[in-house]
Amino acid sequence: MTTFTELLAPVMPIIQQIEHDRPKHHNEDLTWSAFVQILVYFFTKDLLSGNELIVSLQSADPNLGLPKLSRRALSEGFWRFSPNLLQGTLTKFLAAFAYPENPELAFIGPTYAVDGSVYPLIQAIYWPKTRDTIKNVKLHLKFSLTSAIAVEFVLDDEHSSERAAFRTMIQPGQTYVLDRGYMEYQLVKDVDDASAWVVMRGYNNIDVETLEERSVILPDVVKNHWSTVRDRIVRPSDPESAHISFRLVEFTIGAISYRLITNLYHLTTFQIMLLYAYRWQIELIFRYLKHTMHSVHIITQNPLGMQNFFYALLLTALLHLRFKQRCLAEDGDYPPQELPIWSKTDERLIQVSTDGDRPTRHLAIARFFAHLNDALTRFWKISKHWLHTLADCLNRPYTPDIVRLLNKYAV
Repeated sequence: MTTFTELLAPVMPIIQQIEHDRPKHHNEDLTWSAFVQILVYFFTKDLLSGNELIVSLQSADPNLGLPKLSRRALSEGFWRFSPNLLQGTLTKFLAAFAYPENPELAFIGPTYAVDGSVYPLIQAIYWPKTRDTIKNVKLHLKFSLTSAIAVEFVLDDEHSSERAAFRTMIQPGQTYVLDRGYMEYQLVKDVDDASAWVVMRGYNNIDVETLEERSVILPDVVKNHWSTVRDRIVRPSDPESAHISFRLVEFTIGAISYRLITNLYHLTTFQIMLLYAYRWQIELIFRYLKHTMHSVHIITQNPLGMQNFFYALLLTALLHLRFKQRCLAEDGDYPPQELPIWSKTDERLIQVSTDGDRPTRHLAIARFFAHLNDALTRFWKISKHWLHTLADCLNRPYTPDIVRLLNKYAV
């Protein structure tokens, strides 16, 4: 068995069943099953374009079992196969396999960050939803903070509403962490009415009336870094929204002030802050998907094809993470069941961002994120070195040597 076969092994029974059941086109040179495997190969192999994929397939090791394709056949595959097939694959895969959960978030249950990111197109295309020509698309992503996996997305034009996309993702019993671009009082009520929970950053100029002051509960280790912390129940001063009440947690780190709106009343002040701090993981996953897996280069210009492209992207990311965790387990290394909220980090390794738009430009925030990332890196993150090593090993037999080589780059 090749390493590529082992990478695909968890999802292949699902793919084969869907391939068996789907209606066939009378003139298919490319099966849907092969199309999916080609896309997993593309996202794993560090390729940048459709042409690079075609060239790579021409010279690929026969043991990989991948067909040689023309550019036309690949392009047709994107629009000929319904994206519902890959969506069903992703849904069944997530239902069949339980990914390890980050124990630092065990206190809250299923928790997701939702955000949008713009992807540029090679050329302007006609977008059926708006009946207009667009130059960019926006990927609205739902990312599990508890398992560090992307589970759902909505694809639309770059001017599409983030709130509208988020409303389609709300499910009972789940917690959502949102940035201030989603700020809307009615959205808090909609989440509450759906029996779900939200932690959302509010604008600094929101005008509210205090209904109840709450006790501020923080661990001693952060008290020196965070100032002017306040926790209370409030309602908007605007009469039109005065019927909506919520919890407001306020604090300052360095020169940045935060106002967190939530309908979670049973958690401590620090736990609300911690949930919002974890929202930064969705920014990291966007960077990983775009630049490490090169999804910023969308290799189809067809709206349906883009759905296939992004479903295959998320499926491949799930396979990478599962494969990494499996390799570590084969060396007797398993995700921890319990972790302290604060792990020990070498202060010399803490990097303060030079980007003025990033919160980590302040040392206190950079230190906080470094502590969080320590617990995640080994089991829940894929480094570019690990992925490049996997790409180089795809055609090699899967042996303990491959496991040791990949585990060398686990951190």
